[in-house]
Amino acid sequence: MDVYRNISQNIVKSLSLQYEPVGVDLYQDTDSLPTDIPFTQKELKSYCQALVLAGEGQIFLLGKEQMGCKLGTSVLGFEKNKDMEAYLDDGVLEKYGVGLFGSEEASAETILNSIYLEKGKTQAAFIAPLSEFQQRPQVVIFTATSEQVMWLLYALNYEKGGKMNLPQSGGALGGCSDITALPLLKGVPNITFLGLGCRMKSAIGPSHLMLGISGDSLDLIYTHILDMSKPIAMLAKHSSSDQ
Repeated sequence: MDVYRNISQNIVKSLSLQYEPVGVDLYQDTDSLPTDIPFTQKELKSYCQALVLAGEGQIFLLGKEQMGCKLGTSVLGFEKNKDMEAYLDDGVLEKYGVGLFGSEEASAETILNSIYLEKGKTQAAFIAPLSEFQQRPQVVIFTATSEQVMWLLYALNYEKGGKMNLPQSGGALGGCSDITALPLLKGVPNITFLGLGCRMKSAIGPSHLMLGISGDSLDLIYTHILDMSKPIAMLAKHSSSDQ
């Protein structure tokens, strides 16, 4: 039952990751919750913060009350119509008011046209280091430097090659929409540079990005990271010789 522990440890070692890959499972209102994991009592600032903390080894079973950021709970399907509309309106005004967009219309275009899960259907999120999973998670999140993200994208593109479509939400909803909702709904990988609120709440370092994949792509990315051990070592040697 150590399959995902081994996968996680080998990816961390191969790429010298600071953060362990993180698995995410979202439980809909008709799903049974895990009986051996209590709800987290700690109130977090955001879903993005939970991803970073899980990459450092923490385990969370979160309801919407513990997740902090209401844009995140809206994207991930926790909120119902009336509350969600209010939270999105507040988000539009906040992003414009802080100076991220030149107009309310630009802010609304960014937030309202992102990818969302079905309203009011999610009751909980299990967010934990990949090594803690006994079954394949729905989504796997990597917090990594730009060079490490490069290798992860190479691994995803190893067999087919060609241009990769990596849609961006435009500086908002990065962790929840770009790298969780999109891979979950469409089965495609994506990266995010996050945004002002995401970075402030998660305390992620300035050189780190996040990449999300469907859990179905985990074996693929793992296999090809190992296949690329030679070029990975080549760049590591070159980088160390330049220091």
